[in-house]
Amino acid sequence: MSVPEGSTVPRKQKNLLAATDEVLRAIATDVRGGLLETVGIESEFTAEDGRTAMILELPATADAAQIARAIDAENVESWLDASGKVRIALNPWYSTKDVDQTVLSTIKVIHVLLGIHATDDTKPKTFKEKLIKSISEIMELQKSAKK
Repeated sequence: MSVPEGSTVPRKQKNLLAATDEVLRAIATDVRGGLLETVGIESEFTAEDGRTAMILELPATADAAQIARAIDAENVESWLDASGKVRIALNPWYSTKDVDQTVLSTIKVIHVLLGIHATDDTKPKTFKEKLIKSISEIMELQKSAKK
């Protein structure tokens, strides 16, 4: 492809693509965190077939088609992919309100249809969280032993 001498268009387009990818990954991180925190559902970001989305890891007993339709009815674009997994659309132009709406609508559907939510027992998920929880428990035991 020929580019006129001195044109900054290719460089600007490359920068735009990188910024768009960064925004999409930030949105995906927020959506994933919200779903894990409230209903304990894992999800993964994907960019396939010109569409960006979160793939939900639902329990095997879940009616994925029903969940996809219900989320879509909440004005959050959702569909069932070829492998039978629910996908929720992400858009790089989402505002924080759009991200919240995506998370809240998905949570509502999952909670109502599956009756699941994250437990109040905050189980550590990362090594850092496990380490902090262990240290906290040791400190509590030490306090109890001193009494």
